[in-house]
Amino acid sequence: MTQIDTGGDIYPAPGGKSSPPLSERTVRAGLLTTGARLFTKCLDFVTLLILARFLGPAEFGLVAMAMTAVLIVETLSEMPLGAALLNHQNPTESMYDTALSLAALRALAIIALLCVMAWPLSLLYHEPRLVALQCALSLAPAMRGLVSQKLTEYTRVLDFRRDVALDIIAKAGALVIAAILAITTGSYWAIAIGKISSTALAMIASFFLAPQRLRFTLSEWHVFSDMLGWNAARQLLSAVNWQSDKVVLPRYVDIGTFGQFTWADNLIAVPAQAIIQPITSPLFSAFVMARQSGGLGKVYLKASAGVYSIMAPLFLAMGMLADPIIHLILGPAWQQTAPILTWLAFAAAVGYAPTVLLPALAMSLNRTRVAFEKLAIEFCVKVPLIVGLTMAMTLQGLLIGHAIAAVFGFLVNLVLVGKLIQLGILAQLSSLVRPTVAMIPMAVFLLATQQLFSSNDGALQTFFDLAWVSGLAMAIFAGTDLILWKLVGSPDSCESLILRMTRKILRC
Repeated sequence: MTQIDTGGDIYPAPGGKSSPPLSERTVRAGLLTTGARLFTKCLDFVTLLILARFLGPAEFGLVAMAMTAVLIVETLSEMPLGAALLNHQNPTESMYDTALSLAALRALAIIALLCVMAWPLSLLYHEPRLVALQCALSLAPAMRGLVSQKLTEYTRVLDFRRDVALDIIAKAGALVIAAILAITTGSYWAIAIGKISSTALAMIASFFLAPQRLRFTLSEWHVFSDMLGWNAARQLLSAVNWQSDKVVLPRYVDIGTFGQFTWADNLIAVPAQAIIQPITSPLFSAFVMARQSGGLGKVYLKASAGVYSIMAPLFLAMGMLADPIIHLILGPAWQQTAPILTWLAFAAAVGYAPTVLLPALAMSLNRTRVAFEKLAIEFCVKVPLIVGLTMAMTLQGLLIGHAIAAVFGFLVNLVLVGKLIQLGILAQLSSLVRPTVAMIPMAVFLLATQQLFSSNDGALQTFFDLAWVSGLAMAIFAGTDLILWKLVGSPDSCESLILRMTRKILRC
């Protein structure tokens, strides 16, 4: 593999003599993408704050109804075109043309399908406004996939600066547009147009940052066929698993309660989107390199423990501080959202944080079928649970179903990772012991500080109390984890990597 000029810096091919260790290159790329995503999630947060101040739960509930079908169709039609190109060591121009052509066909299919579904769904939910709203929102997922496929060339060498630029351009533009519309119109269309403008800006900017010719061809279809086949099946189950609650819940609760659930679900998605999504590409690239050079099991354990050490404490803090978080972000009118946020946060700490890397691991091994098997097993458990418990107990039943499904999904993940890379269940669990134990003193501290928060507190006081309490809680977790790591002999793990990187940064 030759070197690629990426805007002034030469990034050597993996394995080159001047290359830093793979783990360090992956962490650097992850820090860049995560830092940028945190910034753009702040922009998202500001957008949501503005929307929440000028719009109510009913408006959010209406858009959430339309977005349910949009997200299902988008997830179902997702194509890992970039992953297929990355797995090919020397992609040709025809391969890039084929990838973009497939993305264009996907976009047309999404628009057609969502427009056809709009009227029947409006009858199902007795909401005629869904027709125009869903037809308009179909443009967002259609344009999201129509970015330049040449971005893959920079992903291959762990250069994600262009991806970062696209994200910032899209989110900043959407903030301005949605805020102006919310303030001037007070309409739910502010939410919808904000989503559409975000993907449109990213699509247009991608062809300036990574130019690609526009030529329709399917001549290299065979390069993508196997991965797309299993991925389509996986995405079908993923869409149903992910959105089953939003399909069922509106039939049993009022639109305001559904809006509250949607907001809690959106808040849970913030750390996932801000941290997991941006590091998935660097980790996938690292898994591919580790597969080629050996040592994939060790790389996976480090990555899995590192992701869990970041995500699980965040979800724990969100769950235990749900009341002040909702009070600060949404105001007293949304306070009933807090217990929903608590349930979803605890379920995510168990069922999401330790399992999120399986799809990337499976794709790096060209065994996407295993990721499909996980979703198929979860589908057989989660969907009947969600539907049955929601019908019997409405919102409370849905939340209980989430918790049970989270535990089951974690157990399934342990078995399937072992199947992929011959990594024992005990080895996987042992890598999670330290961060799990380190969360105990953190939880005790958070429980002891509950009395500091009051519904009568002003926004500024709530903000500062949340800042120092959550910051100190994370410091307690990190300190306890490092002590435990020292006590077991300072093994080569995610802790040692973080410390090594920190020393290098401090020496600069």
